[in-house]
Amino acid sequence: RHLSFSRAAEELHVSQPPLSRQIQEMERELGTALFDRKGKRIELTKAGEFLSIEVPRILGGIEMALRTASAIGGSETASLRIGCVNFLMYATLPPLFEMLREREPDMRIELSVMSTEAQERALRAGTLDLGFVRSWVTTGLIFEPLSEERLAVIFPASMRVDEDPQRCISSLSAIPFISISTDAAPGLSEKIRSICAEYGCIPDIGYVCGDAYSIVKLANAGLGWSIVPDMAFRDAAVEGVGIVMLPQTMALGLCYAKPILAERERRFIELAKEFFAARSRAEDE
Repeated sequence: RHLSFSRAAEELHVSQPPLSRQIQEMERELGTALFDRKGKRIELTKAGEFLSIEVPRILGGIEMALRTASAIGGSETASLRIGCVNFLMYATLPPLFEMLREREPDMRIELSVMSTEAQERALRAGTLDLGFVRSWVTTGLIFEPLSEERLAVIFPASMRVDEDPQRCISSLSAIPFISISTDAAPGLSEKIRSICAEYGCIPDIGYVCGDAYSIVKLANAGLGWSIVPDMAFRDAAVEGVGIVMLPQTMALGLCYAKPILAERERRFIELAKEFFAARSRAEDE
């Protein structure tokens, strides 16, 4: 944040030499420089920029997991176990949960961010009650569609590209592609690869990220381009990211394994349908 060893040491209440040694040891362990040292002026390298984005997100996730575990352990009320794909977390689901808190204040939610495929396994195993997934779940589970997700190309706003998807992707193919991790989202990763193939593009993958937030942040930092579901950015009002919408869509819905649902599960599904229907009407207006 400070781009100054002395100011960072002052904030951490340590002297500068030990801090500099710790950073040098970290760089040796990683096998790459994190800072480009230019006399008194230092800058983050691309590896340093990546860590500056990823580390706060990971630490924030750990803190959230600890708070959730504490809340679950301290409550005798059974939680409704909900899964969701990570692209929904930053803009789409928080307003739904606000609505849920107003309508069902006693309903406790245990939320897990997981890929569609991981949710499918958890639903079959009974460790999730409901999951926000994409439509490529296999048979044997009940899928109720909620909305259509469009996909979009995102890129540094400093670049000028054509609004036509074919020419847009062609002009961006010379810079690094920021890919969603196959481990984090196998189906989405495959969908994006197939879209690139439709436009005759074999992307040069420069970064692999596990979530939408990091992808948008890297594009915002001018480090590459990507293809993401529009829910990843359209409500986030992220400045500094160029956008070209694609014609391709994906179905998003709620999935569950039990043919007979508990009352609280039915109430949650009804509220989710109401929320997404209102959202769709607002977009049409």
